[in-house]
Parts: sequence; structure tokens; C-alpha cells
Amino acid sequence: MRHVRIMITALTLLVTSLTLPGCAGTKSPNALADSSAASRPSKKKPEDAAIGRLEDPAFLFARAAASPYKSVRVKALAYTGCSVNSKKRAPRGAWGDTLTSGVKAVAVSPDLLDMGLDRGDVISIEGLPGQYKVLDVMHGRHDKTIDIFYGDDQCGARQWGKRTLNITWQ
Repeated sequence: MRHVRIMITALTLLVTSLTLPGCAGTKSPNALADSSAASRPSKKKPEDAAIGRLEDPAFLFARAAASPYKSVRVKALAYTGCSVNSKKRAPRGAWGDTLTSGVKAVAVSPDLLDMGLDRGDVISIEGLPGQYKVLDVMHGRHDKTIDIFYGDDQCGARQWGKRTLNITWQ
């Protein structure tokens, strides 16, 4: 992506220098420094033409500002707390958190933990309202995968199925 930006910048500079000595509505660097230069007529030379942000090397080669939010594309599955032994005790996450029907929880694959997610982090899931808490960990065989806890709603979990979407966290 950086190489494409450099090539486009070089082509823009070339075309601008070959066609017009300056852009309409721009001022030369001397005119910007001297406010009285706008009142008297001055001849523009092609080498003095302001091209905008393209002549600023810091702009051309600067990296984009890092966003405080992290985002990754993942496979999203669904699971429930229903089992044969569900009458004996409530389901628990890998860290021992009790998973009840009202909690919005997800299990994440171990590689997402390496990317910066941790227990108790709040994530946003594309296509679902609200925030979800990371309260469980999946088996190590899964890569870039989350498992959304559906409480006791087996029908809802089956309807969700398997999807690919983005998650975002801070």
C-alpha cells in the first residue's frame, strides 16, 4: 500500500510540473509568509508553485495514526450451556466465571489472546448489538475464532451457525 501511495504521488508531481505552473487558488510559499504579497501582483514561477500536501515529505512518508481500537476478522460460532448434567451446576468458563443466561459472553481462540485480548475484555461483534465480555477460552486447535455464548437457547445457537465477521476491542 505504501508503494502505491509513493507511485501515485510521483505521477501527480510529474503531471503537475508538466502541465501548469501552479494550481488555481494556491499561493506561493513566499506569498504565504508575507501577508502584503497578496495585495501586490507577483509572477509565479513553476518551481514556486504550491502543490498542497504533496510537497511535504513528512506527509508522504508518515504512517497512519494508530487507532486505539483493534479489529480482526474471525470465524464466529455459537454455543450453549445445555448439557446432560446442566441440572447439577451452572456452566463455567475456562477461568471459572459462571455463565448464566443473561450474560453476554464469548470464548476466544488462544491466538486472539496473543493478539491482545484478555479475560474480561469487552468486544463489539459486527452484526450483533451490545458489548460482549471475554469469559472463556477455546481449544488450541482453533485459529481466529470466537464462540458466542447463547445461554440455554439451543435453537438460536443453531440458527447462528458459523459466520465470518469483524470484532473490535480497545
